[in-house]
Amino acid sequence: MIIKIEKEKLIEPLKNLVGVAEKKQTMPILGNILFRAANGKLLIVGSDLEVEISTLVNHQTDEDLNTTLPGKKLLDILRSLPGDGAVTIELGDDKATIKSGKSRFVLASLPGSDFPYDKEDVDYCYEVSAHNLDNLINQTSFSMAVQDARHFLNGMFFEVGAEKITVVATDGHRLSMSACNQTNTLNEPVDCIIPRKCITEIKRILSDFKDSKEKLVNFNIKSNHFYFSVDDYFVKSKLIEGNYPDYNKVFPESLPHKLDVDKKELKSALQRMSILSNEQFKGVKLSLSSSETKLSTNNPSQEEGEDSISCIYSGENLDIGFNLTYLIEVIDVISSENIVLQLNNSDSGCLISSNDNNALNKYIIMPMRV
Repeated sequence: MIIKIEKEKLIEPLKNLVGVAEKKQTMPILGNILFRAANGKLLIVGSDLEVEISTLVNHQTDEDLNTTLPGKKLLDILRSLPGDGAVTIELGDDKATIKSGKSRFVLASLPGSDFPYDKEDVDYCYEVSAHNLDNLINQTSFSMAVQDARHFLNGMFFEVGAEKITVVATDGHRLSMSACNQTNTLNEPVDCIIPRKCITEIKRILSDFKDSKEKLVNFNIKSNHFYFSVDDYFVKSKLIEGNYPDYNKVFPESLPHKLDVDKKELKSALQRMSILSNEQFKGVKLSLSSSETKLSTNNPSQEEGEDSISCIYSGENLDIGFNLTYLIEVIDVISSENIVLQLNNSDSGCLISSNDNNALNKYIIMPMRV
């Protein structure tokens, strides 16, 4: 069987699918990508049995096409080929030959019949613009835990209400919350915990659509699975079981200390302090007063750094320490020119928000000893 196709028709979907392919290869075929004929189009699927991504490419193929190829190698080959022309893929019993111009590559293949994929018809109940969903993920995903023993933290909490969608991520040291106004027809709110890997793959797909405010994403939550669809991309993911922390209880009500500071000025000062940080120590102390905010840091090598920036501050003088990386990551996602830090005392979490009264995005960072 021979497939002749423009290489860009394969590069675009492959770059969005290869990330989900099983790298540990507990099942060798999960390291491959499925290629199958589907109603006059080319179906391409990647899966690790937890997250599954499929897409349809508008290319007429032989109805007998049903094979798998190593996705990362195929993608690298296609990207390396000169020009923008077509490539020819000749499929044999256990190998595929890729040709373009004077270039020729032979890859091992495995039968598509062995690939764990069954097409599933899904009724999508909810929708949100790709632009808004991309923004929700970017505003919060950096706070997700990585391989935490509390497995429910290794993902993003996704809550759909009648009038808005809220996402939350936390690793126990910080918490990020973002919401967007979205009307949904439902009897009661629904929520789930979407695994980190699924969020990473959805974020990759959304990068192609984030600038289109009209492009809609359809999704559903049912049978312990999350279903996502945009254009010809479809994602199916298992959900993380467990009870997510009540994020509303994390945001304090009484905060007598308030710091309003220029975002760029604070970030620049933090970056200067970070020169002395390392993997073992990333602390910075903020000394808050009505006249200025002083920043200081030191490390196990007895090296020290100090700086100060102007600010608007209300409350008693206060010293508090933070992980400077956490502060910088929050600053990077706040769009306003100034940010507001509110505290109760030096032992409680710091509430960070923009100074434009945007209640849809909130961040909490717990203090550390410095």
